[in-house]
Amino acid sequence: SEFGDLIEDSEAIVPSDAVSFTLLQEQLESVLETLSDREAGVVRMRFGLTDGQPKTLDEIGKVYGVTRERIRQIESKTMSKLRHPSRSQVLRDYLD
Repeated sequence: SEFGDLIEDSEAIVPSDAVSFTLLQEQLESVLETLSDREAGVVRMRFGLTDGQPKTLDEIGKVYGVTRERIRQIESKTMSKLRHPSRSQVLRDYLD
């Protein structure tokens, strides 16, 4: 073996982490499906769940044709819904 073979690659993806991440994505998607299309869309955009780029309240407001304040209200109401045990319980195992 060569010296480079013995050094751990800190950038390598650990298979168990990849599986956990995939399962988390699936669980999160199933929770978002319990919301209205608008609520789920706001959460996806606000946290960058679709493209990895979180959007501002203004940017989301332009997509939906409403004010940033209305998006803030929708986000606040939706986050309260997501905190309810009926929805949040499925995600508890992923919180460390």
